[in-house]
Formats: sequence, structure tokens, C-alpha cells
Amino acid sequence: MNFKKYLIIGLHAILISIKYLFILLVIAFILILLLIGNSYKNLKIATSSGLAAKTALTNATNAAKTKNWTESLKDAEQAQLNFSVALSALDFSQKNPGIYNLKPIASQINDLKYLLKTGEILSRSLVNVLPIVQKLDDIRSGANSNNFANLSTDDKSSFLRLVYESEPELNGLKANITLASLNLNKIHKIGILWPIYSQISDIKQELDQVSSTITKFSPLIKLLPALAGEPNASNFLLILQNNDELRPTGGFIGVYGILNIKNGTIISLKTDDSYHLDMPASLKSEWNLEPPAILKKYLKVSKWYLRDANWSPDWPQSAQKINEIYQGESRAIDQKEENFTGIIAITPDLVADLIKLVGPITVQGTTYDSTNFQPLLQYNVEVAYKDQDISSWDRKNIINELVDKLKTGLFNLSSSSWNDLINILDDNVSKKNIQIYFFNPTWEKLVQDLNADGEVLNTNQDFLMVVDSNLGAFKSDAVLDKNISYNIKYDKSQGITSNLSLNYQHNGDFNWRTTRYQSYTRIYVPYGSELISSSESGEKKIEVSTFNDQELNKTVFAFYWVTEPGANQEIILKYKLPETIKESINTNNYYELDWQKQAGSRAKTQIIFNYSNIIKQFNPKTDQNIKIDLK
Repeated sequence: MNFKKYLIIGLHAILISIKYLFILLVIAFILILLLIGNSYKNLKIATSSGLAAKTALTNATNAAKTKNWTESLKDAEQAQLNFSVALSALDFSQKNPGIYNLKPIASQINDLKYLLKTGEILSRSLVNVLPIVQKLDDIRSGANSNNFANLSTDDKSSFLRLVYESEPELNGLKANITLASLNLNKIHKIGILWPIYSQISDIKQELDQVSSTITKFSPLIKLLPALAGEPNASNFLLILQNNDELRPTGGFIGVYGILNIKNGTIISLKTDDSYHLDMPASLKSEWNLEPPAILKKYLKVSKWYLRDANWSPDWPQSAQKINEIYQGESRAIDQKEENFTGIIAITPDLVADLIKLVGPITVQGTTYDSTNFQPLLQYNVEVAYKDQDISSWDRKNIINELVDKLKTGLFNLSSSSWNDLINILDDNVSKKNIQIYFFNPTWEKLVQDLNADGEVLNTNQDFLMVVDSNLGAFKSDAVLDKNISYNIKYDKSQGITSNLSLNYQHNGDFNWRTTRYQSYTRIYVPYGSELISSSESGEKKIEVSTFNDQELNKTVFAFYWVTEPGANQEIILKYKLPETIKESINTNNYYELDWQKQAGSRAKTQIIFNYSNIIKQFNPKTDQNIKIDLK
């Protein structure tokens, strides 16, 4: 259904853009006629054809509003034809020596030509889009409302198949919109179209926005067979990561779920407490996977469990480990193994945004909204269940009720809310509140195109990623203010010296939810970087281990540190980047940094680059490539 929404958005943008194309068209042609008498005939044809195109497009717009698709398509085709005639007439007029040799007049004719060409391109786009919109509307008319959920199984399948098969048309629409925007770029600000130049700029901005949306949406179209389970059902392992207890890929895995979907319909969705898998497996000798040394040391565990499986900050690596542990523990306790299409990780921030869209959700007499969802749910499953005669084993069953009501709310959204839903998903992808891994390499590549893969970048330039792992510190990330400051000083002969500061302020106390903050922190930097010094709160006492992560092609500085409630702790690391980076900067005359945000992290980051008279400051909130020209 979202595909139809964006086709309509594109259609709407085209129609809105068209209305500005003719505001000064008549006046412009009159001025040209006064200046060029001997091209009167061709200019008159161009004028009359341009006005006829405007009338046809107006009629096409009115017909589309009433869903008279046949009439709308007929008028759009007529508009395209009239634009072509007008352009041909202008071409003939430009062959007139009086116009050709008179550059100022030729320039004005060209501006009109670019305007008409934009109209021709947009009307052609309308002709291509309308049949698809009509087919989607014909399918939707079989439901009792605008909701996708109300379509029959066959209609859902037809709808999804049509969307998937229309991907070439969507790419064609994007190409046309890009071409139209390029034509508008060629129009001179100072000229015959100057009075409407601001409107032309508005058209271009709207077209660029639609083009960007289509670019983001295109990989989703190709992923429809996987995401919607059409024609074959898809089976996903959902990982719910609590970022109030931060772990490498977003948070502690307290809950997981199994989602089965077919033809856009959720066949089944059930969540469960991760301990319901881990605890029975811990008693079985068949399950004995060795955990990472750090987990063994600080969590006092002798086996690697699902709840701790997301130990790599690289989501594809962690997703594969999650699958390995899930399947291994399932075998150990004689539970059915699953053949997953993919693994999807989400944080509570996404759920809060979705609740904000559908409205508050009431479960077991408690109302959850976007502001209280995470802390209130934590309280109910950690404390309140004891007063409700609910066993500790069943304390997280409430999540199934929450998920079910949220699912119902999302499927019952009106078409007017689809755009808001897409924006929420897009925003949460950029913040890494959604990370997806597919076992199918083709689908995984499409996830990369969506920037939803959560992969640690492999780069030859400067790189920084700060990864906290909350070990035994309850939900203390909720009460920490984290500030990351990265200062880079560049010298042509000495290279780059990097100074990294982590300043954490603990605003909590000792209670059921928070305690002293205990983090095993890893700093991922370019392979071959050398640690120069390290200190904690001004004293050189922090023990930092340095090792190379061959799979991620990174050097890692790692340390364990504790921040007491009410305290402020600061870790300062000074290190030198590899000589290859210095040589690259000296050769290319630019500095480049790939900064990656840890999924689930709320840390504020400041990056300062200092070279000679060049001082640049950045405050990235999502993954960012920073490139500074040193010329």
C-alpha cells in the first residue's frame, strides 16, 4: 500500500509542479512576438499549443481527483502531444537568423523551451503512472475501506505482485523527474521568467524530494517478496534490544519473537522471554558454546546464550551468531528449529514512535504512550508483576498483548497516515533502531542499499566508532549523559594525532532500575593505529588493551570502567593514525572520516578537525562521512 501512496505523492508533485509552468507563459510569448516579428507564425503555434497543454493537464488533474482514470489518461496524453507541438514550433523559430544571431533573444527562447520541456516530461510521467495507480485502485476497491488489511488474500497477492512488477516504471518515473529538474536548472534567474523564478525553484525542490523518496523506496520494492512473504511465506526472527541496557548492536536481548508473514498478512507473531530459551539450554550438556572472554569474566557465564549473542557491533556478524545460538539452544532442549528468512533487530525507540502514530495502547489496565512506553514496561515486567500474582516466568507475557494491539493499530491506519509511517521507518533506519539481516545474499545487498544492514564500514580513511557494552549495570544507560569528543590535529610531516574523550555523567541512583555503570568499551579505529596515552579523569590509571579485529579490518582499544551514581567520569585516549592515512591526505589534499554511531546509543558527539587555519566542527547524530578539503 505504501507503494501506491508514493506513486500518488509523485503524481501529486507532478500536478502541483505543472500549474506553475504557465503563469507567465502567455506574457512571455507576447514579449517574444513583439521582438521577433518574422517568427510570428511558429511562436503563435507554440503559444496556442502551450496553452492547450495547460488546459489538457488541468482536465487530467480534475479527472484524477474524481478517479476517472480513463479520462485523466486521455487528457494527459493530449497534454504531452501539445507540449511536443509547442517545442517543435520553438525549434523552428530558433532557426530564424534574426533569433539565432541575437543571443539575448535566443536565450529567452531557450528558457521558454526548458519550461515547456519540463511540462512535456511531467505529462509523459503522468501518462506512465496513471495506469499503475488505476490498477492499484481497482484492487483496493475490493476492500470495505482503504485499509490493506481488509483486502482478500487473492487481492493482497495481486496488489503486492503489481507493486513488485512495477519497479521498472518507478525507476522510469525517477529518471523523468531528474530530467525535469535538470531542465529547470538551465533556466536563467535574470530573464523573461524572472517573475516566477521563485516558483520554479519551489518546483525543483519538490521534484528533488520526490526523486529522493523514490531512490529510498526502490530497494523496498525489490525486497517485497521477502518482506511481505509473496509468493512464498517469510519467517523472521525478531530481536528486541533494550538500549537502556546498551549492548554492541543496540541493547540487551531480553525478548525475541517469531514472525511468519504471507501475502502481506501476518500469519503469526509471538514473542518470548530470552531466558525461556537460555535457562533450559544452560542445563543441557548438548549446549556448550564458549562465550567471549569478557562475557565469561564479568558476567560469570560458562556458556554463550542468546541474550548475549549480539557481541559484535557489526550487525551481520551478530545476526549470524544470534541464529547459530538460537538454533543450537533449540536443538539442545528439543525445541523446533526454524528456517529463518532473515533476522530483524529493533529498539524501544522505534516502538515508541509507532505508538505515537497509532495512539496510546491500553493493556491490562495500563496505558502506554510514546513518552512512557519504555520505562513503564520495564517497571511492569521487573517490579509490578509481583503485586499482580504473575510468576517471574510469565512476567513478559504482557509484551505479546502490546505487540498484538500495536499490530492492529498499524494495519488499521488510514491512507492519510501512510506517509507518516514511511517517514518514521526511514528515520529509525538512519538511527539504527531497525537493523535487518537476510541469509539470501541478493536481499542482503538490497538491505545495504537501504542502509539498514548495520554493517561496520571497511574504509581506508580515518574511522571512529565507540561501542559500549553495559555489563551488569541494570538499565543505567537511561540515566547517563554521554558526551564523545574527537579532536584531530593534522601536520603534513608528523601526520594525524587523534584525541578522543569520553565524558559520562551518571544522573541515577541505586534502585531496581539503575546502579553503578559498568561498561566494557571498545573504540574501533583504523587498522594499524597506535595508542600513545590513556587516562581516566585526569589520572593515567585506565588499563587499555589493544588488539586487531581482522574481520572488520580495525584496530580496537578496549577497557572496562565504572561510573558511580552522581559521578562524572572521563576517559581520554591519544593515538596516532597509520602512515598510510597521512600519505593519502598529503597526496589528495583532503581529510576523510567515517564516523559510525553505535546502534541504540544516545551519546552526543562532537568532532573537531584542526589544520593550519582550517578548523571544522561537526555534531553528527547518525552515521556520517566527513570530508574536508585542505587545498
